[in-house]
Amino acid sequence: MTDRIFEDARTFEVSSKGSFVEVYVFDPETSDRALGEVMIIVNEEARWDSQRVNFVMTAAEATRMKEFLIAKGY
Repeated sequence: MTDRIFEDARTFEVSSKGSFVEVYVFDPETSDRALGEVMIIVNEEARWDSQRVNFVMTAAEATRMKEFLIAKGY
């Protein structure tokens, strides 16, 4: 692994030069999002023109993404 990666119990993040992509898994026992959803957060740091996007996918969609990456050899 590289020093660009951060991981804890609920988060996996890869960052580079102030920008990052984060995958956050909601805890169904402590979150109002009790459907096993996954949030993808993308941040591009560009001073006044910085951008941030949040996207929530279902557990089934996250599983399909994982299967796609594995099928492609990742």
